[in-house]
Amino acid sequence: MKVFSILISSLVLWAVSVPAESAANPLGAVFGIPISRDTELLVLRDGSRLAGTLLNKTFALRTTYAPLKFESGMLAGIDLENSAQNGAVIMTVNSNRFSGLLEDAFFSMQPRTGESTQIRREKVSKVIFRDPGEALAGIRRGRWIRLKNGDWCSGEITVESLLLATPGGQESFSLTNIQSLVFTTNTPPLVNVTLRTGKTAQGVLELEDLPIRLDVGPGLLIYRDHIQSIGDELSPAVSNAADLATSPAANPTVPATRVASPVSSTNIDGMVWIPAGEFIMGSPLDEAGRDMDEGRTPTRMVIPQGFWMGKCEVTQGEFQAVMGTNPSNARGDTNCPVEKVSWYDAMQYCVKRTQQEKLAGKLPDGYVYRLPTEAEWEYACRAGTTTRYCYGDDKGEYRLGEYAWFIRNGNSMTHPVGTLKPNAWGLHDMHGNVWEWCLDRSWSMLPGGTVTNMAIAAEGSLRVARGGSWLYEGKACRSANRDDYSPSNRCSDVGFRVVLAPL
Repeated sequence: MKVFSILISSLVLWAVSVPAESAANPLGAVFGIPISRDTELLVLRDGSRLAGTLLNKTFALRTTYAPLKFESGMLAGIDLENSAQNGAVIMTVNSNRFSGLLEDAFFSMQPRTGESTQIRREKVSKVIFRDPGEALAGIRRGRWIRLKNGDWCSGEITVESLLLATPGGQESFSLTNIQSLVFTTNTPPLVNVTLRTGKTAQGVLELEDLPIRLDVGPGLLIYRDHIQSIGDELSPAVSNAADLATSPAANPTVPATRVASPVSSTNIDGMVWIPAGEFIMGSPLDEAGRDMDEGRTPTRMVIPQGFWMGKCEVTQGEFQAVMGTNPSNARGDTNCPVEKVSWYDAMQYCVKRTQQEKLAGKLPDGYVYRLPTEAEWEYACRAGTTTRYCYGDDKGEYRLGEYAWFIRNGNSMTHPVGTLKPNAWGLHDMHGNVWEWCLDRSWSMLPGGTVTNMAIAAEGSLRVARGGSWLYEGKACRSANRDDYSPSNRCSDVGFRVVLAPL
């Protein structure tokens, strides 16, 4: 196994003068809990809360890619709710997410009244730090770096150029000319380079360890195998830690995701940009609840081109606005997903929405709405994970209700979209609520080997549906679970979401 090296520099918080539009927004909440200007908060596992001043000056996190150490003033929150299974999650004041083992054994708290006390890490569910206020105005936003374990951070690569070994020989690219880097799962990983001119290249990065200076936090070297992508935009593209870490159910004021197009200055409301990449499609043989059609051998699926995907399932209101009808069985709340739509209905919706938005000048040139391929759907659902669900294995399905409406919490009906937690890429209801039509005909078995994003022509028998629904058990909501229906079927628990991609 190759070993990556780490360079921990002194902890710095940039305090440079930056234009107002690049300054971070004030924090409002983190992990669904409002942030105070005056106090910190410990949320304990027994449900009690302790407010006051945290006396810990620093916090150390051991991750899979580097040991990190943060001054307390750099942090917005620490989530320890699932530390036994998944470790701790740290959110910084500028929206960065890091996960790993928190090495600090105790939290020292000075309550508003009384003597200071120490609380064991194992008794703490969440730590909420005080709002840093005007200090946020001095934080510069660098490039977004997304890691393959689902973490993300922002900073700058501290080299002037990158050397790429391509089939045509070595090529050097200036960092200032690079728009994005997307790494594959090869060993060593290939990297897809997109320049600001639109030119692209693919090859092996000669530099194994990328030196990165974080906007908030330590400097470090990250071995290239740990990196998924580097670019100007992050999916989900958000402006503060509240948007990244807060459930819309707890904070309904979280704004819709807006992502700048890589080919246009147009912003697409309600859509999330999904970068190109690769993933292992299907489930491992030992996954609880798996079915045989999820593959006997691993299928490495290549997604060669990024696309936008609907942040939520298409709602009854959206369908009515485009098609002029609402076929849904459960009417009353137009924010619930549309259902009782056939595959043909969903396809027709995509055609009409494309026509309407082209006439209104809302679409980038050459882009159309369509259903996702099955590979695109699972890739987006997983959001870089390899577990049963987008947030972990959760064999007992104790946390599934935080992300999905299914038989245990669905109350035999659909629910308004976006009211439960999103996955790491900002997509809601990928698990549960309603099944979602895909473009493909159903494969009887994932093929194994390496396959490029595949969509079988829109003719034939059964069509794929993914994600489970309010009517089904948790195992049907798994990221890898596959189902299919006749394209003319209209069920009260089948809907769809759209992608926006080149024709």
